[in-house]
Amino acid sequence: MNRISTHTVVVGAGIAGSWLAYRLAQRGVPVVLLAAEDADTPTVSRSAAAVFNRTLMETTDAQELAALLADETQTQHPELQPLIRDYLPREFGALTELVEFQRIDTMVIPQHPVPFPRLGAGGEILELLHRQIRALGGRLIVGRVTDLLVEENTCRGVAYIRDAGNGVVEARAVVIATGGFSGLMPHAHTPNAGAMLGTFAAAGGHLTNLEFAQRHALGDLTAERVLYPPDLAGARFYRNGERATWLERAHANIDERYRDLQIFQQYWRHNLQVPHSLRRGEENYAIGPIYGLSMGGIAHIGSATDIDGVYVTGEARHDIVADSIIGRPWAIYLCTSGMLADLLESLPHNGYAGDVPAPDDRIAPEATLHATIRGRLTEFADDRFSEPAADAFVSWCRQRRHHLAEAQKSDAALLILAEAYALSARLRRESRGYFYRADHPTADPALAQLRTRASYDGTTDTVSVEMVAQETAGTGTS
Repeated sequence: MNRISTHTVVVGAGIAGSWLAYRLAQRGVPVVLLAAEDADTPTVSRSAAAVFNRTLMETTDAQELAALLADETQTQHPELQPLIRDYLPREFGALTELVEFQRIDTMVIPQHPVPFPRLGAGGEILELLHRQIRALGGRLIVGRVTDLLVEENTCRGVAYIRDAGNGVVEARAVVIATGGFSGLMPHAHTPNAGAMLGTFAAAGGHLTNLEFAQRHALGDLTAERVLYPPDLAGARFYRNGERATWLERAHANIDERYRDLQIFQQYWRHNLQVPHSLRRGEENYAIGPIYGLSMGGIAHIGSATDIDGVYVTGEARHDIVADSIIGRPWAIYLCTSGMLADLLESLPHNGYAGDVPAPDDRIAPEATLHATIRGRLTEFADDRFSEPAADAFVSWCRQRRHHLAEAQKSDAALLILAEAYALSARLRRESRGYFYRADHPTADPALAQLRTRASYDGTTDTVSVEMVAQETAGTGTS
């Protein structure tokens, strides 16, 4: 078994994890970046357009910033807005030392002859960061994490699997930067299923707001991809074979800051089971709303979780609760990772964990489990939601875990996450933001600013969820 000791191990090599590893390597902090990069779990950042909202970086007015990060769920993490204000100028400035950007209207994008956000620019930035990390002495390892090595609520490293065999990374700090859980959902634009969040819960950590996820107003349901302006140029929308004029006008006329949420609330809630299509020349495919980014994730205060030694950044961290995400996610990732780099650099650089007991061999997750979970979640999502259906899904998750072998930790983690999602959605008896329950179609004022918090009991192999006030979420107390 391969064994490595380091100061910080970052799990996840998307923009959040890569930026953190780069900023640590710049400061001489020993860092290992673990990437689960294979055909089944491509890094979403590689296909991203690397778009930044210019106003986020230029505004000094607290009210204007609050408007840019408007949150109809009323559960936004209170640290998000001051984090953007305090860290974005510095972190974006550091990025521009590596990548040249250009301004286009309210957006800032990587320099390119075509004045439009270019998909794939994110991958180019990642490749550049990975070269920089190696040049500065950091290490990049391809492997899938199967365990957080936790003893008495203190994490001493991670176990991972790869083609060449299993391994352990001992570390003073473990950072989860693997993305969120939105890929767990049907018609999500990312295949990343968020199993690391389930691994964190299995180790004793808390998850929060799993019922909330952003949705893009228009997506290709077959390919499960977002439709961008170039895809829609000259296109016509159809509802059950007839022109969907309301949808066409709404997409053309609603301000991009409100478009996705308003179209979801005013149109898709009432038309989810009606077939829609887009036609442009010879192109013809099914369209509808698709899941975008997770709005919940790992509970934290200042990126520190309730497991000592475990930190979180990126989409895995509960932060991105905003009505509009255009130009915001990458900015938030830079800020959280920049803040976390400051925090981790201050930790002692000696006294690594050492001699962490290696777990038994683990095996890769079952290839079909993710697809099976997605299909079963479809049965009680949105207009089909019912508490008996959610309960049946929870029972299935528990039964499926009961039959897993000890070596199938990744499968168990995914089932824990799926159960936590279903119970969180069941507990929130209302519709709020992008979250929709047909049996409770309106928002309940009594639930405003309350979050769901999920925890896992390994003794009984069950997940439980409670509602907590905003100021106590992530502290382990209510």
